[in-house]
Amino acid sequence: MTFINNLKSNSIINLLKSILLTILKFLDKYYFIFIGLYFLKGAMHTALHAKTGIDYKVYLFLLVLAAFTAYKDIRNDVKIIPFLMLAIPYLLLIWYISKNGYDFWGKMLKWQISQGFVVNWNNLFSKIPFNDASFARIIKNDTLTWFFRLVYNNGFVLPVMIPLYRAAISKDFKKMLRYTLSAHIFQVFLITPFYLIFHVQEVWYVLGQPDGLARHLTPKAAAGVTLNCFPSMHTSIAFAMFLLVLREKDKIFKFIWSFFCLCVVYSTMYLEIHWVIDVLGGIVLAIVTVKLVDFVLDKGEKLLYKPLSRFYYRDSTKGSKSTTINNYYLDTL
Repeated sequence: MTFINNLKSNSIINLLKSILLTILKFLDKYYFIFIGLYFLKGAMHTALHAKTGIDYKVYLFLLVLAAFTAYKDIRNDVKIIPFLMLAIPYLLLIWYISKNGYDFWGKMLKWQISQGFVVNWNNLFSKIPFNDASFARIIKNDTLTWFFRLVYNNGFVLPVMIPLYRAAISKDFKKMLRYTLSAHIFQVFLITPFYLIFHVQEVWYVLGQPDGLARHLTPKAAAGVTLNCFPSMHTSIAFAMFLLVLREKDKIFKFIWSFFCLCVVYSTMYLEIHWVIDVLGGIVLAIVTVKLVDFVLDKGEKLLYKPLSRFYYRDSTKGSKSTTINNYYLDTL
């Protein structure tokens, strides 16, 4: 009788284990849906009830997009605990940078203004044919202006933040690094020498036109705010994210985010913020930065091959070279 009771007890335990394992496997495969539903609930509530700006409401719905389109890009070859140990502190670091970055940039701008400029290109840029990007304003109306102001005002941080969160949902720390390093982290250091050497101000200010962003700046404030045009960092950030998002597997996210990033680039010309040469310089800077980050991460992964294979990836013997030591473009094949 005791044997039969033990047998029944073991059967119940095995059944419970089987059910628990099935639930865990289901959550491991479809957890992104629950994250997306959580974001959707918050976005809908905010859209219907909260008296917040449209920028924040759009941002919440973009988080929904990021979650629901993450499935094809989820990394199933990484261990969840090591990933969280890396991803959570990194997200906190990025949050701290985004929180304090503008204060740092303001201090740098104040210091920059106190220094002398080596080359003043305002007069030269204003005389180059088509450099004022007048072709971008052939069609101009209140709706387009409203849209491009919304895009531009969110075009310095948002292009990288949404892909960053999506990479976190996809359990891809490598991609998290790639997006953030290719954006502000590397570009601030690469672009600062240009800003210290070249004195170039926004198109509307140099040409004596109304401010495309309608910021209602005083003459003194405008003289400082309109600095640092060459190259366009709005363009370099957005175009770098455009290059990286083309590597994503999900076509919906790839299309929507590519469109947004290109809209950021276009908005800089439509609103008479940047000269065409600024935009071209930003595109070149973006390409250089992405290639540099590809190189750095590839070399870093080779150096960290053993600890990554042992502690980070689930199967250290199965296809290590194809999943850990490789060119990023081959990851998505």
